[in-house]
Amino acid sequence: MALKPLKDIPEWWELCARYRYDIYAFAVEALGVTPTWQQELLFESIQFDGSRTSVASGHGCFGKGTKIRLANGKWKRVEKITINDAVMGTDGFSPREVINVVQGYQELYQFEYANGSKHVYNKSHILCLVSLETKNGWKAGDTMEVLVSKYLEWPEETKRQFAAYELKHRKFQPVKINSVTALGEGDYYGFVLDGDATFLTADGMVHHNTGKTASAGIVALWHLLFFDESITMFTAPQIGQLKKQVWKEISINLSRLKAGPLGWLADYVGYQSELVYIKGYKEKWYVFAKTAPKHQPTNLAGNHADNYLLWGDEASGIPDEVMDVVLGALTHEDNRAVLTSQPTRNAGLFYETHHKLSHRAGGIWIALTFNGEESPLVSKQSLEEQRQKYGSRDDPQYQIRVLGQFPDRADEFLITKRQAEEMYVGASIFEEHVFGYVITVDVGGGVGRDDSVIAVSKVWGEAQWGDRARRVEVVDIPLCKNKDDITELFAKINECILKYPNATLVVDDNGAGKGLGQLLKKHGIWYMPVYWGGACFNNDNRKEYVNKRALAYVCLKRAIESGRFKVKTKKYLVKIQDQIIKIPYTFDEHSRYKILSKDEMKRQGIKSPDLGDVFAFLFLENVFYTEAFENVVIADDSPEAQERAERKSRFDQLKEAAKNID
Repeated sequence: MALKPLKDIPEWWELCARYRYDIYAFAVEALGVTPTWQQELLFESIQFDGSRTSVASGHGCFGKGTKIRLANGKWKRVEKITINDAVMGTDGFSPREVINVVQGYQELYQFEYANGSKHVYNKSHILCLVSLETKNGWKAGDTMEVLVSKYLEWPEETKRQFAAYELKHRKFQPVKINSVTALGEGDYYGFVLDGDATFLTADGMVHHNTGKTASAGIVALWHLLFFDESITMFTAPQIGQLKKQVWKEISINLSRLKAGPLGWLADYVGYQSELVYIKGYKEKWYVFAKTAPKHQPTNLAGNHADNYLLWGDEASGIPDEVMDVVLGALTHEDNRAVLTSQPTRNAGLFYETHHKLSHRAGGIWIALTFNGEESPLVSKQSLEEQRQKYGSRDDPQYQIRVLGQFPDRADEFLITKRQAEEMYVGASIFEEHVFGYVITVDVGGGVGRDDSVIAVSKVWGEAQWGDRARRVEVVDIPLCKNKDDITELFAKINECILKYPNATLVVDDNGAGKGLGQLLKKHGIWYMPVYWGGACFNNDNRKEYVNKRALAYVCLKRAIESGRFKVKTKKYLVKIQDQIIKIPYTFDEHSRYKILSKDEMKRQGIKSPDLGDVFAFLFLENVFYTEAFENVVIADDSPEAQERAERKSRFDQLKEAAKNID
């Protein structure tokens, strides 16, 4: 039997009057979903006519070591969870696919339960609770979700009314919360799930996780169902992953709609891989996803409707040329726009929606900031680890990934002049550090181009942060020449290998270095090659750095900041300091560090940082060392050292002459 046109059904118009300006009510009554406080804020900002909403967000999660139950019945520590892992749903058998992993830093709290379990959460974690009695408007058995920060503000009587709950023998059983202990600030780990946001930890306790696509799925369905002949467009720099997530959320919410009191309304929704639409109006009432490259922004032009909603994800990475086109399509007074992103750069339209275009500055954009330290997804221990990892809460990546803030970048360069000067003060390797020698080599392109550089360093530690964080002392720079003499390079390398016991050799044998690499292999000299234009090996590093070069330079910068990198020779001091303070960086649309390529640097008039490169090589993932067992006394034969020696010699002569004066 053919469906009657939706606009001809009086009941539909009644539903429009009920839900058109109340997304929260639609989520609760029609979908059976209880939105988080963050989702409620988001919904309220979107639902009025002509709304403009911009959301800068961080993340939240668990403390390190929390055991998460996987869909296969095994468990995994939360910090080891990776994309495409499947965790166990709260029914005890349904998988929940992990589509993203997150980290951050915040105040942490340890919850101790009556069953002996202990969990560490950040203050923004969402607790899943059940009422133990009928009281204060709640019936016994009612479930609710609340932030840790809000729970801590409850009076003791209210806390006693609610308990956590676990899946036991296929039934949910309440578990009383015995105590909550503040642990101070710490790192957290977490993940975003595809679809249902609830899952189990290894002990069977029910937990909640949520992502922005969960909100996007609800909003997309709401706009489709209650605004006649509406169009909703999703766009992002990389549309594939967003589309997959949002379409999955729409599908899940359609199933919820069908199972609820408005099940008949779900029959009017057509669902295809490229389009979600209202049956009978496929050409003019639909949801779709599309992107456009920077040089072809007009690919997104031509979409207009009385009821038009634009949702831009990872908006900080959408080029302004593209943003101008998509926002230019909002020509009707009822049109809405939502921009969501981690705040990766202090420029562009997304940045301005949180500053001069925001409602606080008299603009039209409602700017929301969802701090990972206050998020329902973050644990305290995890936040502490994040702060250690990034060095401080002032680190740009911490500000982006955790606080949901635009990075406080005082400069476009990675390393400051003060930090470059501090590299020459003090030591980083002490008596307790059993170090090894690493020889790093960068081959230049010949006369008039890059320098060829050899550096020798003491190295200890293999981690990026923590107790075993890598420590480096550069003890000698035996060569730095603007000359492509492979034979001289080979001879100097051979000399260093003989001089420094058990030294590890690291060589950039790409491009100009290919000839040197072949010569070393011909003579049976093993070396570790550098291919730092490629992606990082470690999955966590891939999420934070565009490539190995970015990883190496950022780790070098953090080592300098924390006093773990020192230069013990004065050779090429001026040249080193000049190069090291001119390493331009930015963030991509995924909040990952990016170091400008040498071609990009050249266009800005910045010379190749060849000395900086051989220092950064030491922080690559696969660069290891072998214990040296003996120290080598380094003779400084630089021109500066010779001049100091001459001055000292003259002074000694004067002292000797003075002794002979009566």
